[in-house]
Amino acid sequence: MEELNRLEKEILNRLSKQYPSLTFHIPFLKVKSRELTGVGMYINFVYNQSVVKELDSDIKNTSLSTNETIVLDGLNNGLCYELDISGGKVNFIELVTFGEEWDGIITEKFIFK
Repeated sequence: MEELNRLEKEILNRLSKQYPSLTFHIPFLKVKSRELTGVGMYINFVYNQSVVKELDSDIKNTSLSTNETIVLDGLNNGLCYELDISGGKVNFIELVTFGEEWDGIITEKFIFK
């Protein structure tokens, strides 16, 4: 298990502004794996301990996004993302390019548009 990187934390923090109950889950998340797809990446999560506060009922089984584009060095058109929540738990983030091949390198320099 790995710690979340800066981009993963930023995605979750941005989503938690719209969905506050998500805030209580972030401190307990670790990265189980990062899987490259060629045009994106799946970031799979695991909880390092039980969470006391459940997610709000309207987001227990859903996909969430802020519909922003992540501008990242090395990509002409950036990334979009979606957070998958299943069974009341944060499952994974899917990062996807807009059709470009991507090596999965995430630099510290990125912005949300």
